[in-house]
Amino acid sequence: MTENSSHTSHLGPRNVAGGDVDERYVPMDELADTVRQLVDGPARLADLFGTQGHDGVTTLRSVWAFDDQHRYLLLRTDIQDADYPSISTIHPGAYIEECEIYEQFGLRPIGVEHLNRVALPPQPDSDIPRLGSRSTEERGPTRSPHVIGGQAFEFPFGPVRAAGAESLYFGLVTSGEEVVDLYLFTWHKHRGIEWRLRGLYPAQALFLVQRIEGFSAVAHGMAFAMAVENAQGMAISQQTTRMRNVALELERIYNHTAALAALCQACGLAVGQANVEIVLERLLRLNAEAFGHRYLFDVVDIGELVDTPNLDVLRHDLPAIIADLRRVTDALSTTNSFLDRLESTGVLDAVKAAALGAVGPIARAAGLDIDSRRDHPRDKFCTPNNVALQRGGDALARYEIFRTEIESSAGLIAELTGPLPTSVPPAADTHPAGIGLGWAESARGESLAWVSLDEDGRIEHARVRPATVRNWRAFGDAVRSRNVFTDVPIIEASFWLTAAGGAR
Repeated sequence: MTENSSHTSHLGPRNVAGGDVDERYVPMDELADTVRQLVDGPARLADLFGTQGHDGVTTLRSVWAFDDQHRYLLLRTDIQDADYPSISTIHPGAYIEECEIYEQFGLRPIGVEHLNRVALPPQPDSDIPRLGSRSTEERGPTRSPHVIGGQAFEFPFGPVRAAGAESLYFGLVTSGEEVVDLYLFTWHKHRGIEWRLRGLYPAQALFLVQRIEGFSAVAHGMAFAMAVENAQGMAISQQTTRMRNVALELERIYNHTAALAALCQACGLAVGQANVEIVLERLLRLNAEAFGHRYLFDVVDIGELVDTPNLDVLRHDLPAIIADLRRVTDALSTTNSFLDRLESTGVLDAVKAAALGAVGPIARAAGLDIDSRRDHPRDKFCTPNNVALQRGGDALARYEIFRTEIESSAGLIAELTGPLPTSVPPAADTHPAGIGLGWAESARGESLAWVSLDEDGRIEHARVRPATVRNWRAFGDAVRSRNVFTDVPIIEASFWLTAAGGAR
C-alpha cells in the first residue's frame, strides 16, 4: 500500500526512522473502517498494544505487515474514553492483545462481551505494576465462562507439571479420552518486563529484553537493537548485520533440534531422543565456542559488533554436526511408530492460522508463506534461498518444517561466514530521541520490538512482542482437532513455544 492508496489516503503519513516503516494517525471514529480496509487488503495484523502519555491519554497502536511490499505500517489512535472500537470483532487475531490492553490500561473493546486474563493473574491486586494509570476495576466479565455440558468434565493439568517444565495450566475438557475443549492459562510467571524497561537507557534494557524468552535471546535482542537504531537514526555495517544473522540461524538450529528431541520424548522414543540430545549438546557447545554463550546471550549489542565471533570453529564443526543430526532424522522419518503419532495430530489449517495471526513454523506448516527474513529483509544475503512450506498443518508437517529449516539455516550460515564485506556504515545523522520498530524471524516466527525514546535517549515506552504471543492462541485450536489426552504433549512439542514469552 502506498501513501496514495485509497485505503488510507485520508491518513497523514509520518515516516518512522527506518525507510521501510510508516506511522499514521487514525481518528477513533475512523478506526473500524480503516481496519476493515486493511484486513480486506494485502495487510497482515502483526501486533496491537497501548501506550499512555504523561497527560493520561492512552494511545492504541497497531502494526500491519505488508509482506509483499517489504514494509510495515504503524497506526495510532488516541483513546479519550474508557472504551474503543474493537478490532477483534473484525480480525479475530487481535483478541489476545485486546485482553492485554484491558489488563494494562482498563480500556474495554466495544462489542466484546468477555475478556480473559493474559499476562496478569485474575485476582485483583493493586500492587501489580501496570503500564497505564487508569483504574482497572472490573467493569463486566473478564473471563470467558467455562461451559461444560453433557457428560464432559474438566481435567486440570498444571500449573506445576514436571521438573524443569514451565508453569502452564491446561484445563482439558473431555468426556473420556478425546479432548473436546481446552482452557489455557499462561500468566503464572508474569515479570512486568515492559514496565521495567521504562526509564532505562537502551543498553541497560537490552539485558532484560534478551531474557524475556531465553531460547530467543538473539531474536529479541536483534529486534530491540534494530528498533533503537531506527529510532536514533543509527546505521550499522553489513558485517554487523550478517554476524547477527549467523547467531540468529544458530539459535534457530538449536531450537528446532530441541523441538525434535521433545517430539521423540512425547512419542516415547527414548533412543531417538537420546541421539537428538547428543547433537543438541554439541550445538550448544558450538554456540559457546563461536559466540561465548551456550544460549547466545549478550551476543547482540546496539550499534556495531563488540566482539568478533570465532568463525573458524563454525566453518569446521557445524557441517559435521548437521550431518549427524541428518542421520538421526532420516532414521526417525522411516520409523512408522513415530510418524503415525504425528500424522493428523494437532491439525491447524491455513484458514485458522491466518485468522489467529500465527507466524513462523506453525504458520508455514499450515501453508502460509510468511517469513520476515524474506518479506522484510535488512540484507539480501541474510535471506534463505527457499522458505520451507507444508500443507498438512499437523505435527508431522511441523516436524518436516523443523528438519528443512535446520538444513536451510546451516546453508545460510555457510554463506554468511564466507568472505566478509569490508564496508563501513554510511554516515548518519543520529539523535537520542525518536520512535522505531525492529523485527527478526526467531525460531518461532516473527518477533517485533517498538520503542519510544525521550530527549535523553531513555525509554519512554517499549513493546516487545515474541512470536510465542501470536502462536499460543492457535495451540487451543490444534488441541481441539479430534485429539486424545496422549496427543497433547506431542502437539505442545511440535509448537515448541514457551510460557515465558507470553508471561513477560
